[in-house]
Amino acid sequence: MTFKKITRMFLIVLGICGLIAIVIMTQGFFMEKEISDATTQFGAEGDGVTDDTQAIQQAIDETPIGGELHIPPGIYKLTKNPNLKASTGYGDSYFALKISKPITIIMEQAIFQTESAGEYGVFWITATADVHLKGGFLMGDQLPEGGSLISNIAILLQNSRESSIENVYTKNYSQGIHLHHAHNNVIRNVISESNYGSGIINFASDYNTIESCVVRNSGDGHLSLFGKGKHNLVKGCMVTEDRPGYTDQQGITIESEKESHVEKNMVSGFYYGIDVKNGAESNVIKGNLVYNNEYNIAIRPGDGGKNLMTPSHNISILNNLAISPRENSERGIYINIGTGHIVRGNTIEKNNLILRDEELRVTYQRENFIVVDE
Repeated sequence: MTFKKITRMFLIVLGICGLIAIVIMTQGFFMEKEISDATTQFGAEGDGVTDDTQAIQQAIDETPIGGELHIPPGIYKLTKNPNLKASTGYGDSYFALKISKPITIIMEQAIFQTESAGEYGVFWITATADVHLKGGFLMGDQLPEGGSLISNIAILLQNSRESSIENVYTKNYSQGIHLHHAHNNVIRNVISESNYGSGIINFASDYNTIESCVVRNSGDGHLSLFGKGKHNLVKGCMVTEDRPGYTDQQGITIESEKESHVEKNMVSGFYYGIDVKNGAESNVIKGNLVYNNEYNIAIRPGDGGKNLMTPSHNISILNNLAISPRENSERGIYINIGTGHIVRGNTIEKNNLILRDEELRVTYQRENFIVVDE
């Protein structure tokens, strides 16, 4: 066989293989994702009266791995499933629904209604990856008054990764969204308000992004990075407290956290606005608007107890607008513990930079733009 024939045969075989590859790729491209519907396929009523817990759980269970579950607009009453018990180290939490496989749930204008007295939450996402919740309203019937900080968690993302919660609204829970040993996740455009505890808490979790969220009128650190997490980002969030009589709350807490960034957020109405404490290391607080707090930005020991009073070190406070603390307060930026801090380029009122180390005060004051009273 001549070289020319061998070359021709090789090109023919190569062309056939390429054609087969194109056909396979085209089929995959045009193949529709399998979509389930909670009402038409699984009998959820969405009338606000019928208990839809079992129907929606069945819809979750029977949606294929990687599939999409569509929950149309409606009011879906959910009740506690005593078999869905999550342990977090703070105690046990109960839920109505469990997700333990990759799935996308599109909730649009769906409202999930729970009874706060039952001490349970909505979604327990556990031991999985690639779960995506989009849209929807998670509503407790009233603000929990008893129980604990974890008795009613709207969404617990536990031991899970590479997932997202977007455009979700939560109200009247002990915590809105709790990330617990959960890494590489995204929480975006979430509104969490009127919680007994934190609106959003990132506990012992790494490389998460919390972006463009609103946390309002909650407690125990409205938006909290806690539990020795690292490399997390909180960006573009609005964190506020405006309830009469709630003057002792904390806005964004950075506790025992390492190498994380808190950037371009607005924080107002708290005792501690941005609160750095208890062994935080090498975090960056940059470009935030922080006002109307007793302490706009504080680096302090902690809240008492030997395990809550560890100094924090190497915190960078850069280019923040930390003005107008509460009336009669001069704590625009307040640092009274730790070493290696960098405070540079911030805008504050005159005399509102308070540092316990006088030598450092002189250095830092040169590196800040101080607003001079007229």
